[in-house]
Amino acid sequence: MKKILTLVCMLMLCMGVGNAQTHQGESAAGLQLVYGSEIKNLGIGIRYQYGILDQLRAEIGINYFFEKNHMSWWDINLNAHYLVGLWNEQLYIYPIAGLNYTMVDFKGELDDKGEKNHVGLNLGAGVEYEITNHFGVSLEYRHTIIRKVDQGVFGLGVNYKF
Repeated sequence: MKKILTLVCMLMLCMGVGNAQTHQGESAAGLQLVYGSEIKNLGIGIRYQYGILDQLRAEIGINYFFEKNHMSWWDINLNAHYLVGLWNEQLYIYPIAGLNYTMVDFKGELDDKGEKNHVGLNLGAGVEYEITNHFGVSLEYRHTIIRKVDQGVFGLGVNYKF
């Protein structure tokens, strides 16, 4: 946890390095391949991003982690990214902060069936590279802080800006 907070603080200090080319009102949609550290499994995700300000964007995303050991895991995230342009205005870093809603469904034996829902906080960081004006790839890590069930989520994604 200390490493994550240190990384987020370092990213916040670097915010004066450059300006991002994301504009207010700009939208993007994307797909992600995700890996959850608690469920120890892969999943897929979709997301929608909207530029609130020139460097600040909001993101809503839904991830589904494939069933493993009779357990399926969904999460819905509402995050904010502060984009910092680094190289030729094509490479960006951003801290991630937001809210999470997680649904875990157990499909095991009779006494092990059930569903648990959790609300938590997201903290993390990401990097995005714009291949063209409309397409980009991203790599990010967010740590979801939930009472009793923390999970780190690594994501590799592709976005389309419109």
